[in-house]
Amino acid sequence: MQTQSRGGRAMECPKCKANNSDDAVFCSLCYENFKPKAKDPAASSSSLAAFPEVSSVVEDFIITGPLMIREEGLYFFMKACQRREDNRAGTMIGNQMGGIVGHLIGAGINAAVDKACDSPLYRPEKFHYRLTEDIIESCQKALADAPDIPSCREFFVLDKKDIVSLEFGFFGGLTLKANYLKMEISGIDPREKASGYFALRGYPIKR
Repeated sequence: MQTQSRGGRAMECPKCKANNSDDAVFCSLCYENFKPKAKDPAASSSSLAAFPEVSSVVEDFIITGPLMIREEGLYFFMKACQRREDNRAGTMIGNQMGGIVGHLIGAGINAAVDKACDSPLYRPEKFHYRLTEDIIESCQKALADAPDIPSCREFFVLDKKDIVSLEFGFFGGLTLKANYLKMEISGIDPREKASGYFALRGYPIKR
């Protein structure tokens, strides 16, 4: 709502009703943002498939959490993320030595390698992470199948345009190849639900 003030036209804040100049970006009283919020691309996509918890292996990390598949991409919600230690040099040396001493020596070797190589310690650096609360309204249809989405603080998206191929293995695991990475995803059950969605929405799924 706009009203007339001595300096010209004024804009009434929809939150606190205070008058502000017509070109104001924020309310001078309550700091309400007058600019329209950026539209979440997921909000325009009504079709989706969701899974309660998948495990994704990418680089040296294992990421677990709900998965939401939309027309524009795959949404991975991060419930937990941990480094893989089983195939690292320090871990293998420590296992050969055995005992607590071997474990400590192996952990020390891994830490030294990480420091020397400036390796990411907490999560893969290839992804752009966003807060789940920013898109929670557009996830309402997914909550019946993936109720833990709101409890995940962050998520990342793999855009469909960046995915080169998707292929289910004999035991149900999904291999995803993108322009810049490869992921092994388990826990997509039933797989027919995902493969059917991929096929209908133009994803590069191999049969």
